[in-house]
Amino acid sequence: MIRRDRHDITIDILRKAASGVRKTELMSDARLSYSQTKQYLNVLLNNGLLETIEKRRLRTTRKGLEFLEKCSECFLFSWDKERRKTGSK
Repeated sequence: MIRRDRHDITIDILRKAASGVRKTELMSDARLSYSQTKQYLNVLLNNGLLETIEKRRLRTTRKGLEFLEKCSECFLFSWDKERRKTGSK
């Protein structure tokens, strides 16, 4: 299993929440513990990258989507994808 850093986890959360998701579903999909999920959601909500919508669902904000777009433009992001494909460290 490949270790993920904070950046990877943040991107994973924002992608999964783009269409709206419940906290427990996000926790499961992103493979995070309850305490990790709580920490990441607090940071992302406080920085305006996630928002709470109807019935306690979370959704990526416009600012969060812009963040994802900027990450996809970064050459390091594409390098990381190649690293994952080859399984190298």
